[in-house]
Amino acid sequence: MAADTATAALSGAGVADSARTPGPAESVPFHDERTLGQIGADICADLLLTAAPTIDPTTDATCPGGLGAIRAQVQITVPVLTLLGQTDVGAAVAGRSPIDPQWARLLAASAPGWDRVMCDPIIGTVLEVDRYSPTAAQRRHLAARDQHCRAPGCRAPLTRCQIDHNHEAQHGGATTLRNLAHLCTRHHTLKTETAWTVSQDSDGTLRFESPLGQRVVETPPPRVLFLPDDDDATRRANPPAAPPF
Repeated sequence: MAADTATAALSGAGVADSARTPGPAESVPFHDERTLGQIGADICADLLLTAAPTIDPTTDATCPGGLGAIRAQVQITVPVLTLLGQTDVGAAVAGRSPIDPQWARLLAASAPGWDRVMCDPIIGTVLEVDRYSPTAAQRRHLAARDQHCRAPGCRAPLTRCQIDHNHEAQHGGATTLRNLAHLCTRHHTLKTETAWTVSQDSDGTLRFESPLGQRVVETPPPRVLFLPDDDDATRRANPPAAPPF
């Protein structure tokens, strides 16, 4: 009888467990049939193609995951006429091998930035290297220098600003610190689409000129400086007496 009672109790527990909705901790474990070497190869491919493994427990709708900062960098040299689709002269992956022109165009279409390399048409010597998008180091420098929109009288924060080429890139303006500054969307459009002109001095001072010839000088905003105080030195040398309580 005691054995039958115990069996009934266990059966009842089993029914209760099966009726309860399993939680995340009770889900069926994932069985991976890949070998350790295959898993390593798949993770390496994920890092190269997506910057993070496809199965990353730290990834959600608002976060790219703990490995989201990893970025692969691949340099592909493509003739400009091949990019435009006018010729099918082959492209090449730096240090590796040639690739098909069609693949080169697909990769270039999704590239975060291009470096323009001007070469001698006869012997192929590199004459100049330039790019439209500022580098990460340039962006940090400009953010520390500008702090807000540099248009006269505007204090729009950097989160609402774009980095503008003072001398337009399509007209030969270089992507250098001497030719870049933050402008909010409104003033960026005004400067680009109207006759306003901007030039920049070596210290970051911007010189605006309106279509009517009015000139406005905009100097970089000052930084907060903490200077030594003589009173602080005196108090440290002669600290006040301890309170009587």
